[in-house]
Amino acid sequence: MRILITGTIVFVIWCFFSSWLYNDILLPVMRKPVPALATPVSQTNEADSLMKLKAMMPKNLSIYFEFNDSKFKPDPQYDNSIAAFKAWLDKYPGSMLSVEGYTDLVGTTEFNQALGLKRAYVVGKYFEGHGITTDKIMAKSKGEDTHAADYITADGRAKSRRTDISIKMQ
Repeated sequence: MRILITGTIVFVIWCFFSSWLYNDILLPVMRKPVPALATPVSQTNEADSLMKLKAMMPKNLSIYFEFNDSKFKPDPQYDNSIAAFKAWLDKYPGSMLSVEGYTDLVGTTEFNQALGLKRAYVVGKYFEGHGITTDKIMAKSKGEDTHAADYITADGRAKSRRTDISIKMQ
C-alpha cells in the first residue's frame, strides 16, 4: 500500500511540475514573435510581357469544309487573317503557323485522318500562295479525334469539318 501512495504522490508532483514547465516556460517562448527576414522581391515582367505578346497574336482562324471534301472557297476575311499571320511570322521568326485539319465522325478512322491531312495541306498551300514560306507552316491532321460540337446533329458534324489555323511559339 505504501508504494501506491508514494507513486500517487510522485505522479501528482510530476503533473504539477510538467504543467508549470509547459505553461510558464515553454508556452511563452513559443508565442514570442519571430522576426521575419524581409527578402527583396525582384519583379520580373516576364509573365506580363508574355501575356501582352499572346494578346497581340492574331486570332485563330477556322475554315469549314463540305462533307467528304477538301476544297474551300477563298474569302476576303481569310486574306485579312493571312496578312496578320504573315506580319506576325515576319516579326517573330521563332514562331510557326499551325494548320490542323479535322473531320466529322462519318467514315473510317484512317480515311478521316487522311482527309484531315488533305484539308490541312490545301489550306497550307493557300497560305503559301499568299507569301508564307513552307518552313513556317506545320500541317497535321487531328482526324475525328477532336470535335467542335456534337456528332448527333448535322450542324454539329458540319462544325467539326474544319481546319484551324493558329500561331505556335517556340
